[in-house]
Amino acid sequence: MNLNKILIFTLLLFFGLSSCGDDDDAIPKPLLEGMDITLRNTLQDPGEAEGTYPGLFGLADNAFDEFAELSNSSTEFTGALAQEGTPFGDINGLYAIDFTESSINFTLLPDNTDPFWPMQFGTFPEGKFDRYYFTLSENHNISGSSSNDESVKLRIDSDNVIVVELSGGYDFNPGTTFRITLE
Repeated sequence: MNLNKILIFTLLLFFGLSSCGDDDDAIPKPLLEGMDITLRNTLQDPGEAEGTYPGLFGLADNAFDEFAELSNSSTEFTGALAQEGTPFGDINGLYAIDFTESSINFTLLPDNTDPFWPMQFGTFPEGKFDRYYFTLSENHNISGSSSNDESVKLRIDSDNVIVVELSGGYDFNPGTTFRITLE
């Protein structure tokens, strides 16, 4: 009889401990690998209305939209904002934008030898905004965020639209990187 009690207690203890595994799967990740992402960029100078990047060239707002699929193993946008055949000639990509399920990383690509971007380099004045709208094919689970750059923040517009906003004080110069951690 005591042997049966010991055996039952041992089995209950074994199964109880084995079910105490990693509960990370129970917490939804902010983003999901495989979701589609559409990128649209807008600019706003101090005292001016917000306008789209293609609008600078007289094109439809969606003319330069970019598309990717979230992958934890590769960069989604390797040359964001690159365009061929604009009135200013071909424009090289401005950022590499890399998503994971819990972060967004931006790396400024051009250096001082780039034919287009150096005329834009400098620190953003107050009232200037560069916004990156990301429309997701599925609802996100983002409840908050933090940035390693105080002039960069994440804005949540809806269940499937998030906006990375660069504002006054942003250091728009070669080699600039920043990371937004998603909660």
